[in-house]
Amino acid sequence: MLRTKHGKLYRFFYIFVLFFIKWFFRLPFRVKKCNFEKIPLNGKLLICSNHISYIDPLVIGSNIGRYVYFMAKRELFSNRFLARLVTFFNSFPVNRTSGDTSSIRTSLKILEDGQALGLFPEGTRSVDGQVKEGKRGVGMLAVMSDAPIIPLAIAGANKIIQKPHKRLFFPQIKMIAGDLIDVKGIKQEYGRKQASQVIVDQVMDSIKKLLKEINED
Repeated sequence: MLRTKHGKLYRFFYIFVLFFIKWFFRLPFRVKKCNFEKIPLNGKLLICSNHISYIDPLVIGSNIGRYVYFMAKRELFSNRFLARLVTFFNSFPVNRTSGDTSSIRTSLKILEDGQALGLFPEGTRSVDGQVKEGKRGVGMLAVMSDAPIIPLAIAGANKIIQKPHKRLFFPQIKMIAGDLIDVKGIKQEYGRKQASQVIVDQVMDSIKKLLKEINED
């Protein structure tokens, strides 16, 4: 069962496990993060990143000093062990093939309780690392919750596995956070109906600029 409030025992194990994961990736992949001081450590927040690898949630979540909740494909929850594991890491199921009102309600509850929700606006992984078109879901959640948005870009993780090679590669993984996007201000300026698409456009434009900046570093 997904919880938005945790006891001391959970917090101890969670911090310990994430510390291990953080260094597990940092040592071989020389993880570099930029401007993470821009990420609020309290209050409701949407963290919107490009999506290039299955490990993105672990790398991002382990480098932010607060709980970050992520959606995970429903198939993972069909296995009892995997279900408990991904739930421990504050993930919850989403049905990607149809409108999933349950995941929307869960997302809004997470934000209502003052937590951070990690989203990949593209809706699927980009194996070549190029940013795809953003889906309207992030704009809808932002409008419904009034949660501010931190755009984030990640690079390098998609190069760990390079087909047809059968060995692992060890590229440097880089992440960079952008400026906070004021959802309430956008709603006031554009109205509720137009705000959703404006938010999506701003988020994706920010991610593209951040990705360009980090790739040029």
